Amino acid sequence: MLTLLVAVMFIGIASAALIPHFGRITTTATVSQQAVQISEDGINWLSYDNPIEHIIPDASPCETYCFGQWIRNNAPIPVDVTFTNDDPAGITTTYSIPAVYSFDETIKGVHITVEDTGDGWLLWTYTGDDTTREVPKMTVAIDYPTGFAITTFDDGVHDGWYYAPDPDVESSRVRFGDYSGASYDKWVVTTASGNVLTVKILKSALGDSFKWHGYANFYNEQCWINDQLTGDGYEVNQFVVNLWQPLTIPFTMQSDEILQFRICHAFALDIGEGTYGLTTIVDATEHI
Repeated sequence: MLTLLVAVMFIGIASAALIPHFGRITTTATVSQQAVQISEDGINWLSYDNPIEHIIPDASPCETYCFGQWIRNNAPIPVDVTFTNDDPAGITTTYSIPAVYSFDETIKGVHITVEDTGDGWLLWTYTGDDTTREVPKMTVAIDYPTGFAITTFDDGVHDGWYYAPDPDVESSRVRFGDYSGASYDKWVVTTASGNVLTVKILKSALGDSFKWHGYANFYNEQCWINDQLTGDGYEVNQFVVNLWQPLTIPFTMQSDEILQFRICHAFALDIGEGTYGLTTIVDATEHI
């Protein structure tokens, strides 16, 4: 009987240990200050107990001042990160992360794509089908009419790639390479191979937001690309691109994750000119 009683007791103890739905114990723990780190350049890192401070000299009303930052989670567990600030009246602080832009359409037999190459560039690719009857042409116009165009010609008179500060004024075009491909001022790279033409533009040269469209000539006619996929000319609507998107606070970071983000301080109309010191506090807790 004693042996049987002891055996029954062990079975009961083991059964209780294996039943998880009787309850759950949760805790919230502050993560080590060395686990979450911040950086201005993604190279030199500080623990998050150091506030993110920005001094803005000669600040003006109606202006927005943005600063790039990086944050990483060295902890072996996910963490929830919160940003807080104590802005004076008239200053609004927002946080955003890079947005990945892409485009993929076929118009009049021309396949057009735009992709983020992941290393700071956007790449436009125009591909015609095998029925091309002439050397193809391509234009990418940015922020028309106040922006620029990157375009190629190979009609016997204009042979090569051009940067055009004013797409409508031929005399404004600056030739920077032959038809097969070239680069311009370290922020534009072009290629042409058969029926595939590309233009790659450094994102920092495009700004945080911009508009674009263009045309391709593969079939003895211009194929205009715009946000309605119809219409001709530079006056038609353009695609609107924003290279940053809002960062929802708080946000969760996985173990070993590194995140690029941006802090923007917007000054209202009624705020006085002067020098301002603005601080963002970073707080991180274990993700439950």
